[in-house]
Parts: sequence; C-alpha cells; structure tokens
Amino acid sequence: MTGTVEIAGGGIAGLTAGLAFARKGWRVRVHEQDDTLRILGAGIYLWENGLRVLDALGVLCPVIAGAIPACRHEKRNHDGTIFAESRVGPDFRLYVPLRESLLTALYNALAAAGGEVMFNSRAVSADPRGALVFADGSSVQADLIVAAEGIHSPIRDGLGLLRTRRAVGQFGYRVMIPREPDELTSDIGRAHCENWNGSRRLLYAPCTEDFAYVQLTSLKGDERANRVPIDRDLWRSLFPRLGRVVDRIPDDGRGDWFELIRTRDWSNGRVALVGDAASGQPPFLGQGGGCAMMSGYTLAEMIDREDDVLLGIDEWKRRERGFTEWVQQVSYWYGQLALLPPSVRTASFRIIDKAEWLKAATLFVAARRDATACKRLPARHEPDSPFVFPLIH
Repeated sequence: MTGTVEIAGGGIAGLTAGLAFARKGWRVRVHEQDDTLRILGAGIYLWENGLRVLDALGVLCPVIAGAIPACRHEKRNHDGTIFAESRVGPDFRLYVPLRESLLTALYNALAAAGGEVMFNSRAVSADPRGALVFADGSSVQADLIVAAEGIHSPIRDGLGLLRTRRAVGQFGYRVMIPREPDELTSDIGRAHCENWNGSRRLLYAPCTEDFAYVQLTSLKGDERANRVPIDRDLWRSLFPRLGRVVDRIPDDGRGDWFELIRTRDWSNGRVALVGDAASGQPPFLGQGGGCAMMSGYTLAEMIDREDDVLLGIDEWKRRERGFTEWVQQVSYWYGQLALLPPSVRTASFRIIDKAEWLKAATLFVAARRDATACKRLPARHEPDSPFVFPLIH
C-alpha cells in the first residue's frame, strides 16, 4: 500500500523511517523541533545490522565515505595491559562515522525521494486514530503517525505507553577529537579500545583519518569524573599513557546520564514508536542507532507487506519488540559490569571474550541480525531468535 505518514523527530530513527516509507511511494513529512538537523559533535557506532539497513536504503556509501573500518576491539587496564581482544573481519563490519555524515545522507536521500523535513515544527501529542498535534495547536491527519522524538518522547508519554524509565547510575561524556598523524600507525590509534581504571572508562574509537570518537564513563556519585567540562588532571592521572588523548578533549562535548526505557506497548492505534522513544538504552553495545534503524526500516516493510497499517504494525511488533528488548537488557547488564570490583570485572570480560557462543547471543546478537531479510520471509513466519529471551518473557 501507499499512504501518508507524519513523523515526529528528525533524528536517526525519524529520518530512517521516513526514507523507508518514501522508498515505498508514501507521502512523508518529518517534523523536527529544531531549526536544523540535530547534528551532535560525536561519532556513531554502525555494526553490520545498521550497515545492511543503510545499504538497503541506498545511502551506505555516503555514510561511510572516509570512515575507517574497524579491525579489532581491545580492553586494556590503565597501564596498557590488554586483557580482552576481538577481531573484526570484512564479513562482520564496524564503522564509526561522524553522526553528521549519517544524518546528512539520510536527509538528502529523503528529499530526493520526495519526502519533506519541516524544521521548527514541534509535535506534542498524537491521536491513535491518526492525528499529530503541534505546539501551536494545529494538527494533521495521516494514515500513520511515527513518534521518533527520543527518550523524552511526549507522544509516548501522552498515550500512556511508557512503563519505566530506569536510571542506570552511569554518566557519559562524548566528544570528537582531532587525530594526530602518528596515531594512524600506533597501537593506540588503530584499535577501538576500552581503557579501564577502577569504574572509570575511556573509550577511543577511530572514525576517520582526521577524527576519533572518545567517550568517558563513570558512576553516579563520582563527582570529579562526572564533571563537565572534564577534570583533565583526574583523567590524565587515571590514564597516564593516554595524556595526549585527554589533552585534545574539548570542553563542549555532550554529557548524559544513561537510562533504560521500557514500554507497555510500541503502538496505540495508528501511532507507532521508533528509536529511543521505544528502545532507549545505555550505549555499551553501540546499538542505539542500529536498533533505531532496524525498527524504522522494518516498520515500513511490514506495513507494505501486510498492505494494511494496523496489521503491519502488529506484525512489526511481533517480529521486533521482543528481540529489541533483549538487546536493551544485554546493554544494561553489560554496563553493570562497571560496578564490579576490578579483578572480578576483568575476569568476567575474559570469560565473555573466550566464549564465542556467549558473545554471539549477547554482545553481538543485534550486530549479526539482518533486518533487511524480512522482505524475503513468507507471511506470518516466526523469525529465528538467538534463544528464548529469559529476561523479558
């Protein structure tokens, strides 16, 4: 079928869903409350699952242009000792492009496909019968309303779809830093590396030849580590071998307290939730963007295949919700390892690193999923699961 879809939120989830519907011939309007795209100064993890969605939508090449493919992921103690390591091969890809590259590519492709992005347009609520209401009191009707306004979604909350917002007790400061020439050939500069000192973590991820993504994480109550701008003396003392990295961290990075979103449902009538509105999660698996893109893409696929909005939403939820909630739980519990004593946490990481089946069913379960395969499945097919989701059902 073809129809009309009004989307609240012009981030990754909203633009992906908009492009997926535009490719199906739908009339698409995306409403973004800011006056431009929400381009933050950070990179974004794109594993194999997200890359396949982008490829199916025809935007993979511009997104990863100039990005450096990952070759390995390391975990190191503060003294530089490696205690866990994973290799990343060409059949299981990981890129960390600039968030700007992703959003710009989605926006340009949506415009080329006939979709619209309305800036300074703030949606505040939705009617399950298919109406989107704006801050100025106006409203529009559509066959489908998509709420993609992020973790603070007023549409989700107004429809009573939020079950819980759990604070996970961890803080993250995320920035891009310029790369130095010698990093392109050094052990530090080539690998995606989590550096640990107690409960504090410094993640370094190569993006392009010119930029790297850095994330500093710490626990609630760790006042010096939670500061914004960062306490450079503290972070230099924690990771003395990474002093040159710490020195390049700017003061205008983004600081967030991580949360876990759980919903009563992903939809109400003709209103569907995608992205962080439905599946907000701590960033420890790097799957926030991946889950958002899979959700937006498969929503369009299922409605198109069922040839009916309500039947398509039901099929979409049946396929995606349990799986995504499992990924959310894995991300939460993986992040909770930071609360363990260092020796216990290091031993846990080593056990996980050596157990390929465990990594496949937890850390990489989302990364290995091919959401684009849904259009090749017969109707009402029950998709394969890594195993029963014990923390959800």
